[in-house]
Amino acid sequence: MNTTATTMVILFAAAAIVAGAAAWVAHRRWQKTRQQAHLLAREQQATERALHKLVHETLPQVHQTGGRISVPAAAPELADTAVGEQLTNVVKGTVGVVQAVVRDMQYAAHQEIEQAKTRSTEELRHAHTAAQEEIAQVRATAVRSTEAAVRSVSSALVGMAAKTSRKVSEGVRAHEDDAAFETLTGIDHTVQQMLLVAQGWTILAGGKLTRHWPTTTLTDVVRAAMGSVEDYQRVQPQELNLAVRTRVVGPVVHTLALLLDNALRFSPPHSRVHVSFEQGHHGVTVFVDDSGLQMTPEQLDAARDILTGQRTDDITQLGARPQTGFRVAAALASAYGFRVDVQAPNSLLGTRALLTLPQDLLTTVPQAPPASPQGTPDAAPTALAPVPPTAGEPAHEPPAARTTASGLTVRSRRTTPAAPPAPRPANAEPGRASVIAAWARGTQRARVEQDTSHPTADNDQGHDA
Repeated sequence: MNTTATTMVILFAAAAIVAGAAAWVAHRRWQKTRQQAHLLAREQQATERALHKLVHETLPQVHQTGGRISVPAAAPELADTAVGEQLTNVVKGTVGVVQAVVRDMQYAAHQEIEQAKTRSTEELRHAHTAAQEEIAQVRATAVRSTEAAVRSVSSALVGMAAKTSRKVSEGVRAHEDDAAFETLTGIDHTVQQMLLVAQGWTILAGGKLTRHWPTTTLTDVVRAAMGSVEDYQRVQPQELNLAVRTRVVGPVVHTLALLLDNALRFSPPHSRVHVSFEQGHHGVTVFVDDSGLQMTPEQLDAARDILTGQRTDDITQLGARPQTGFRVAAALASAYGFRVDVQAPNSLLGTRALLTLPQDLLTTVPQAPPASPQGTPDAAPTALAPVPPTAGEPAHEPPAARTTASGLTVRSRRTTPAAPPAPRPANAEPGRASVIAAWARGTQRARVEQDTSHPTADNDQGHDA
């Protein structure tokens, strides 16, 4: 074979090899392209499914949960692909946006709620304040109305009692027989108790005592107080001639009467109530001691709260069975500058009441005016004590003045003047007549002073229960 033929064979063989190689390469490329097209088709389908899931499932869940969901993983077909990564980023971004929006909405809602609460609290506070002010106004109006009504009633009672007392006083001077005298003085004593009660309510209703008193010794202050209480015969008074200034005589008499009344009520019916004095550098203390029931520590604390002004109740808060004695005493003590206290037990194992008068409320005993040669018909009697016979008195001497069981003098009419009776000891028996005399001196002096005032419906007087 010649060289040309050989070359041609080689060329044909090479061309066949090249053609085969080209065909193989083309087939491989076709297969690869086909695989890529298949992968792209699968990615497209996965992308479509992912988008469908994103739109119809993931985003609604993000909205419903406020972004509180875990970001779902991409479909396996989209793993490590740009589409899968972008879809994941879209979900993450949407979740973040929704969470931010939810936070903003929550913050705005919280702020609005706080503002609403603040407004509501302020409105409630204003409403409460307005309601409290209205309640206070209504209560103040009710208290004023109640006080005015109580003052009106108690002042009317004071006026009627004072008028009755004056009429009784006139009857005492007009009728000299013992039966009438004893009856009338008994009536007058009851009237004085009525005055004490009525004046006490006037004080509780914001009024004042209007009875005018002169400067009076403590001895006569005690006697006047005895004239306003029941069972005054049981009071054993001490005497002290130091005087009380005019402006506080009435309040001190009233307060002491309340303390005596309390001591008499809460002690055995046949026991004594002792009144004594202790004079010091800063004033005088009046002690009222009974042998009755001791006040318990709780009662003492409650009484002191009232007497010191730490507890104050208006007239509408006293209840259906008011206990007013300490309240009246506290009002008078506060208004006039003296002090009232209670202690238990005392030396008699009972209760002690103390009324302390500072030095500026005390003065010396006023000088008595010179006695007139003849007494006036309207002069109040200064003593009702009977005259006892002295030891060894001759039978032909004028008989001793007779007394009733209560110690009252049996008066008899006579046409010729009789010699003045001999003075009787201060606490002579029978019947504790000196107590009658003491009571008469105090109450009749008060009536003489009462005649100078004219009570009206608005007079301010004042008691205890």
